[in-house]
Amino acid sequence: MKQGYVWILTNAITDGLSLMNETEFDTMQGVLGVKTYVPRSEELEAFKSRWKNRFPLSDLSVYGLWAYDATTALALAIEESGTSNLTFVKTDAMRNMSGGLGVSQYGPKLFQTLSGVRFKGLAGDFRFINRELQPSVFEIVNVNGHGGRTIGYWMKEHGLLKNVDQTKATMTTFSTWKDRLRPVIWPGDTTFVPKGWEIPTNGKRLKIGVPNNSGSPQFVKVTRDPITNSTTFSGFCIEYFEAVIQAMPYDASSDFFPIEDLDYETLVYQVYL
Repeated sequence: MKQGYVWILTNAITDGLSLMNETEFDTMQGVLGVKTYVPRSEELEAFKSRWKNRFPLSDLSVYGLWAYDATTALALAIEESGTSNLTFVKTDAMRNMSGGLGVSQYGPKLFQTLSGVRFKGLAGDFRFINRELQPSVFEIVNVNGHGGRTIGYWMKEHGLLKNVDQTKATMTTFSTWKDRLRPVIWPGDTTFVPKGWEIPTNGKRLKIGVPNNSGSPQFVKVTRDPITNSTTFSGFCIEYFEAVIQAMPYDASSDFFPIEDLDYETLVYQVYL
């Protein structure tokens, strides 16, 4: 990572930092990431110890904790709804399917009960909102050395926080994001905040590679006119990208280029060139 750049990781990648090796960390120095906050507890530490003894070569991520909590939630819902004797029957549409699962008559009742299950799980408070598991706190990390250093937290009710247990009275004294987060070590091993986008002086335009055969034309579609030999690009991803470009406060001129059948490594090498 060179000085002057800013890289932000989504929680899907940041949640897996504990599974990465030294080489991967060396290429990510200074990046920022958002991950699911997992509060410490005696139950969690005991579970990690049992896991390590049984699976010494397998690391445990937040996805494993969610899977364990989801299994616990399902067991609680089955017990609470009184549907321990689950039976499945095949519908007419399933009778011709080999190995297909049937439908349980207790499904609606079990679903309703599961939606209301709440308990203290290994990954924190387990609860569904609009049928989705909602983490209430996110942890903001700065990759330095061989891991992610916590520089703050984010809560829906309060925004950025230095400490997860911060009081409301303390939060009102803060004014900028620098006051609400611990110091960030940016790419290039510097504490100076990168300036961000600079207007290019050489007039180079962004080159956007678009897969010619994406398999999902509703997302990405490349159409070539055999008469004019012109190429048009359409689909949800194209429209979304163009909307973001137009909303930017600076010019980011770009051109689309069709990409033929290339494997991932070859495509990345083309970006390098």
